[in-house]
Amino acid sequence: MHRPSVNWGRHSARRYSFRRSAASFTATLALVAVLAIDHTAATVYAAQPLGSMVLNDGVPLTIAHRGAPAEAPENTIPAFEAALASGAEVLELDLRMTADEQVVVFHDELLDRTTDGSGPIADRTLAELRVLDAGSWYGSAWQGTSIPTFDEVLPLLQRSDVRALIELKGLWTVDALRPIIAGIYRHGVQDRVVLASFELPTLLELWREAPSLPRAVIVRRLPDDPVDFAASVGATTVVTSLRSFRVDPDAAEMLQNAGLTVIVYTLNRADLWQQAVDLGVDGVVTDAPRRLASVHAEAVRGS
Repeated sequence: MHRPSVNWGRHSARRYSFRRSAASFTATLALVAVLAIDHTAATVYAAQPLGSMVLNDGVPLTIAHRGAPAEAPENTIPAFEAALASGAEVLELDLRMTADEQVVVFHDELLDRTTDGSGPIADRTLAELRVLDAGSWYGSAWQGTSIPTFDEVLPLLQRSDVRALIELKGLWTVDALRPIIAGIYRHGVQDRVVLASFELPTLLELWREAPSLPRAVIVRRLPDDPVDFAASVGATTVVTSLRSFRVDPDAAEMLQNAGLTVIVYTLNRADLWQQAVDLGVDGVVTDAPRRLASVHAEAVRGS
């Protein structure tokens, strides 16, 4: 299939036809059937609706990585607010568990890089994390910015029409997952979130506890049979690196033909964005959502 060549310059996006809804930038992906938790069973277990993560005339959706880290400290409320204002269709964020079993939004295992604290975040209680500064490392304007809880981010999603790709960092038990699942349903955003992980046991626990919530499996390189691999954990989305498709350029189309959504991470240059367009992936994770989304918005205005 021919993919459009997009001019990624700041002021000169090439015009192309969009079939997006101007109100919501969403489309509907056909329901995909996945196998039961018993992978050897031949019967279909469930159909997982995935919503808007689809191609629109060859242009991938913009996925704001940890909010908008090109504009504000990653995985903080200011970063998520910037992402919501950027025009991105999907917000990406990371979840970790505190020592007192509270769910916070944070990427690293250690506090050192993005706060004035140190050591594993899992060793700190929520009260201890509340006093840390998660903004000064980025700039003085963000001094005093705190590590948000998942419950503090959910209202931002609730008030918007964006989707969310939520990565569960590390291994999660079913008891640890339950507050996340409850929060998603309590805020009524269950049709707009996809829960993702590198960890297969976490995805299996999630599948058992909340089979109706869409899941994404994250892999640095695609396995030999990525379709069966995704089915083994009930995933309807595969998130991987662009490098995966340099080995097998037809893999994206193969996955999509099997009903899977394909997302690549984390691309911040125009030449890499164009490679994603050429491959035909459904979504691109980026640290610069405003720049990437502006191309789409300019094309809509000019169409």
